[in-house]
Amino acid sequence: MSELKNFQKKSKNGGARPGAGRKKGTTNKISGSTILDAVKKETGKNFEVLLAQGYHDAILANDKPTRLQYEKMFLSKVVADKQDLDITSGGETIKAVFNFPSVDLNDWKE
Repeated sequence: MSELKNFQKKSKNGGARPGAGRKKGTTNKISGSTILDAVKKETGKNFEVLLAQGYHDAILANDKPTRLQYEKMFLSKVVADKQDLDITSGGETIKAVFNFPSVDLNDWKE
């Protein structure tokens, strides 16, 4: 085992270079706003407009599979944006109020 510990492969063309690699704190993710800005810059149109145009083109071309994909995407967005219903009264939660009068029933009277 000790022989393997001391063995290190020497390479002529590899290893870390000073200043190479990603800088500390950088991420692999591109922000949504960066993508939308790039689309606007390249096409001159907002992404929403291009999306609507693509959907319209799928309808005109009678391309049902593409149209279905657009509709699924739109519906998933609509469902994700739905608002929770507020079932309150004047800011107060509706509470069930039960009123049980204390009246003796004829069957229980002796």
